[in-house]
Amino acid sequence: MELYTVLSKKIIGLFGLLLCCFFLNGQANTLVIGKVYNAKHIKNIELSINKLYLNNNIEVYKSKILDDFTFAFAVQVDEPQLATIEYARNQGVIYLEPNDTLIIECDAQNFQYSFQFKGGLGVDNKCFAEYVKMNPREMSIFNMTQFKQNTYFYQVSPKREKEMLNNNINLYEELMQKRKRNALALLDRYERTHPGKLTKGFKKFFKADTRYDYAYHKLLYGTIFKNRYNITTEYFNFLEEIPLYSTQVGNQWYREFILAYFDYQSVENKDDRHSYIYQYEEASKILEDRTRAFFQSEIITRAFRTKDHEIIMDKYGDYMRYQEYGNFDLKVIENYAKALKFAGGTQAPEFSLTDVENNAITLSDYKGKVIYLNFWATWCRPCMEKMDKLKVVQPELEKEGIVFINVSLDRKEEVWKETLAKKSFEGIHVLASGELNSDIAKAYEIKVLPRYFIINKEGNFVKNPKSSDLMMVKNTLLDTNQN
Repeated sequence: MELYTVLSKKIIGLFGLLLCCFFLNGQANTLVIGKVYNAKHIKNIELSINKLYLNNNIEVYKSKILDDFTFAFAVQVDEPQLATIEYARNQGVIYLEPNDTLIIECDAQNFQYSFQFKGGLGVDNKCFAEYVKMNPREMSIFNMTQFKQNTYFYQVSPKREKEMLNNNINLYEELMQKRKRNALALLDRYERTHPGKLTKGFKKFFKADTRYDYAYHKLLYGTIFKNRYNITTEYFNFLEEIPLYSTQVGNQWYREFILAYFDYQSVENKDDRHSYIYQYEEASKILEDRTRAFFQSEIITRAFRTKDHEIIMDKYGDYMRYQEYGNFDLKVIENYAKALKFAGGTQAPEFSLTDVENNAITLSDYKGKVIYLNFWATWCRPCMEKMDKLKVVQPELEKEGIVFINVSLDRKEEVWKETLAKKSFEGIHVLASGELNSDIAKAYEIKVLPRYFIINKEGNFVKNPKSSDLMMVKNTLLDTNQN
């Protein structure tokens, strides 16, 4: 196509010097260039790479769309993984790997589904684009349903959840097997029709995506819907056939599967060790090299996020002393610092929001009172269940002077208000516009929901009880109120 000859020469010429500087400075190793036809009004495009698993960041690259509708990104790719390209709030998923080039041609009016690919990663992305059409990916975390199991939060798209709710074991297994067969058939077809064009990195990534997508969702189905479908222990025999060790750390489904797997094992084995310690030690026996470093860093990070830093401190010390793979150090260190920030005795961040009746609400207004600060959203099922349970003890606690402040991270004010009216949730209710990007969500480091904090009369954090059991939370609030 004209794009490949004219566009590549022009863009590479324009950005070649800049790209060489980036490469020499170790700031980029992959080039993504392209053209957005009909990009008339919005002249910016973004590419983001999720590196939360690696360094606690989502790296966002921005490019101007020139007068001829062309754009270019010079990005740092650490391993085969996915990236998101966004234009005018429309998003598309692309595949990248280090030291290569991808050329994209698309139309602003039909964005992702108009993608045409060239360059070294062109055929890889053609194949992956077909795969995504067969298995659409939920792009927004706000649309995902969460299920908490022990220390792990399963996440599932609305489409997958509907499949699980509407199909018994045999039908769901048939559905998953069909999905896996179709994906592998697609890869086989591309290998036959484009001989030598698929990169080795892509083929490994694709097979891992297929295998661990299947394994993760089957484990989720068996764990979360165990009682609904009377699932027996024999169901989980499939886990014996799934390799636990893989080098595909850049693959989301692989990462989520091993985290879910070892959490599942910690429950099933009823070991005396704390779940985080069990997972850390047992996974360290099986996983190797960089994969083991990822898992260890993730368990330490999760313990810090749930304020179990005292439990994990010995492992944190061992990790920082002996782990040879430093790629994950920043994530671990940052979460260690955040854990201390929210540790018992430290000052809770001030905030100012408005309640349902448009009254100003600030944290300092309630100094001298014990506060239960609850972060929730109407789309978060565990949040709703938790707040329903709180109704049992909340009136008694409020009589003791304890204040309940509920911060909603909903997108739509009308949905929030309708839910409050329908559910009759008591307490103070405020809405934080901006969701996870709101000032209060950032100040309190809210990454998942539900999340709560107990704040004492001096405005300092109190260590949450180790269990989320309602009676333990109630007793902690009463004990704090008496001190």
